[in-house]
Amino acid sequence: MKDRIIALMKNMGMSQKVFAAEICISEGALSSIFSGRTKPTLNTVNNIHERFPEVNMGWLIDGKGEMYNSVPSDSDRRDVNALDFSGGVPAGGVPVQPGFPVQQNGLSQVTPPMPFSVEDGKKLDKPMRRIAEIRVFYDDGTFETFPGNA
Repeated sequence: MKDRIIALMKNMGMSQKVFAAEICISEGALSSIFSGRTKPTLNTVNNIHERFPEVNMGWLIDGKGEMYNSVPSDSDRRDVNALDFSGGVPAGGVPVQPGFPVQQNGLSQVTPPMPFSVEDGKKLDKPMRRIAEIRVFYDDGTFETFPGNA
């Protein structure tokens, strides 16, 4: 699957940095996929599907069929030089959802994803966990128990 993700990224004319931002994963995570250290997660595949619905998921996952559900026109392909990462509010003054394309001066532009998600906010509402106990196991079959800060 990594080779098909690379082919998709190149076909769309995106760098690794831009493609990672488009599918809301870190550059390091994408690099790990490309190097073969890790496999794409279901979340990564879902992000590709949500961001690029024209991509044939059968092709992406199994290599069956064509890359696109239908042949994309030149206007469907992304132009890295037309991307604006200043983010925020386009010329019309209407805020846009980060990571989604907007039209400005006739060019398709993409706002970068926000560094925090709604899930991060949920984590802040939970009380901080404390370490109750630490156990260290040694290769001779013995162990030690250390009290935590709970």
